[in-house]
Amino acid sequence: MQKIFLFLLVMFVTACKQTAPPQPFGALPDKAQLNWHEMEYFSLVCYGLNTYTEEEWAFGDVDPGLFNPSDLNTDQWAQTASEAGMKGLILVAKHHDGFCLWPSKYTAYSVAATPWKNGEGDVLGDLSESCKKYGLKLGVYLSPWDRNHAQYGQREYVDYYYRQLEELLTEYGEVFEFWIDGANGGTGYYGGANERRNIDRKTYYGYDSIFSIVKKNQPQAVIFSDVGPGVRWVGNENGIAGETNWNTIETEGMAPGESGREFHKKLGTGEQGGQQWIPAEVNTTLLWPKAWYYHTGSRPRSLSNLMDLFYTSIGRGSPLNLGLAIAPTGMVREEDKRALLKFREQVKREFETNLAESARIKASDTRGKSKMYSPENCVDGDKATYWATNDSVQAASLEIAFEKETGFNRLLLQENISLGQRIHEFTFEIEENGKFREVAEGTTVGYKRILRFDDLKTSKCRLTLKTTAPCLTLSGIGIYNAPALVADPISNMDTKGMLSFNTVAGVSVFYALGESPDSADFVKYTNPVLIPGGGKVHSYAMDEEAGFKTEILWKEYGIAREKWKVVAVNGRKSKEADLCIDNNPESFLICPENSSGHSHEILMDMGEQHEISAFSYLSRQDGEKEGIVYEYSFWASKNGEQWDRLVGGTFSNIENNPNKRKIDFEKSVDARFLKMVARSDVRESGKASFAEIEVYSNK
Repeated sequence: MQKIFLFLLVMFVTACKQTAPPQPFGALPDKAQLNWHEMEYFSLVCYGLNTYTEEEWAFGDVDPGLFNPSDLNTDQWAQTASEAGMKGLILVAKHHDGFCLWPSKYTAYSVAATPWKNGEGDVLGDLSESCKKYGLKLGVYLSPWDRNHAQYGQREYVDYYYRQLEELLTEYGEVFEFWIDGANGGTGYYGGANERRNIDRKTYYGYDSIFSIVKKNQPQAVIFSDVGPGVRWVGNENGIAGETNWNTIETEGMAPGESGREFHKKLGTGEQGGQQWIPAEVNTTLLWPKAWYYHTGSRPRSLSNLMDLFYTSIGRGSPLNLGLAIAPTGMVREEDKRALLKFREQVKREFETNLAESARIKASDTRGKSKMYSPENCVDGDKATYWATNDSVQAASLEIAFEKETGFNRLLLQENISLGQRIHEFTFEIEENGKFREVAEGTTVGYKRILRFDDLKTSKCRLTLKTTAPCLTLSGIGIYNAPALVADPISNMDTKGMLSFNTVAGVSVFYALGESPDSADFVKYTNPVLIPGGGKVHSYAMDEEAGFKTEILWKEYGIAREKWKVVAVNGRKSKEADLCIDNNPESFLICPENSSGHSHEILMDMGEQHEISAFSYLSRQDGEKEGIVYEYSFWASKNGEQWDRLVGGTFSNIENNPNKRKIDFEKSVDARFLKMVARSDVRESGKASFAEIEVYSNK
């Protein structure tokens, strides 16, 4: 009898242990981070003097009198964001040029020195009220680098920065995110000094003091930088999180902008078992080509491109911070608003009905066989409830059975991250002829993971999850049948100037040439078209049977390069020289450190004379940074002997945004010979890379 009693007692104690909640595992998010995860979608709002000069990184010497919007309306910004499904707006209150969008007590270089509202305006104050009105959260960006301030580089500037930070965090209400980046030190106006100032980026600002000021005044705010401490940069501005995306990482001893190359490679993936919960935020721009500030001719991304961003950010467990460029009027452009609203509509269409909610779900293991941890918790819409396995069960499956054969093409998973991130591997199978066939697999899940795949049909599927933690948890499963989306047309022009489009059965492509074509100018594409002079190509794709068409896209091509040759690289012939004019963005010419000095020179012969109005430079596209040109000049000649310098300057933010940069000349010139000079690269390595060099004509 005593043995039976002891056996029952042991069984009872064991059962109690197993029905107890799973113990937290590893680094955990705090309340502010959990709130940030659940926002999923917000925007960095870019507006200021850069809007009127159409620069990304201004020098700091622009006259504030340029800032005089005709219809600045922060209610329109907030209403647009709210209708688009965003949950917050982060204002670039001060960018690297030092111009402040609030009347700071500590500088004259602000909206107080502008004609707008006779110097009585306050953009940040207006936006704070607009966010409250439309149910949005407010964030602020305050650049540590200031190319206007005369004392930048000295201790006095750091004190100035601290005072401004206190000003922002105490006078404008609650802030959900404080944003800084690692762009620090370099050339600038600096009160008229017009010089380069380098600082110790790790120690100069006193980041611990900055973070303390934020936490003292806004304890609910997360702090963004490439190393956190609240949330980390994802490592690129392309809108892409890692397919493996751990929210945990180790940043001990690192400072914003000074984390090192090896750590930079981990930004997108994080680190399994990292000691700190510092999740990745995906930031990119609505405008295409990529630009944070307004530029004449920039267009919003297409719907299919925005959907790709959705799946490579939110679909990989990272919130999407989609940069919004305010137009010179002070409003969000109508075309940008339309793009955002269509984006939200398409997301709704793709996730309208969760087919798993009406299915039967059976687990291979349930913690204590308790309903408290039942697999049905994964489809109840409550993030706080979850399915869990017994301790030591580190691999388990869920079978989802439908009442009849069902079609679908999306899988959504969510972990209960308040207990830590656990899943490191999963597979998804469908039953066919009584056997399971794998159709998808992945690594991490985290806050949310969404997979896209081709249309499938089955009456039963199986999800298998693995972890190195003591047990598994899962709070959400979604299975969806998203409607087809017509893909954007993809155009290409070869070195001869032959324009072609990729075509898909059942979808027609329509195109038009020129600056601003009318609808009547578009013709259906049937065969390649010769446009040796290049120019703008506008196009859209259309499913004529369904009546659905994409937005109109445009792409600009340079003059055909069939007759081009590279005469010399740094005064010598080079076997690899033609890689910079081969029409292949993946190949590139790399010039090693120049023994005669830092500058590198590419001399080209177009084979005949052309009237040219602009040039473009594309850096290496392999993800490495050495040799990406920062300071440049571009020259032209009719005979290869007498040269005219057409333009020179810097490619701002090209290290993080290494897309094609097109630079217009002040006026068109006739030329046959071209020369691009690279004066420095972003890593100051002494190297220079050239993937593609093109020139353009206004003809």
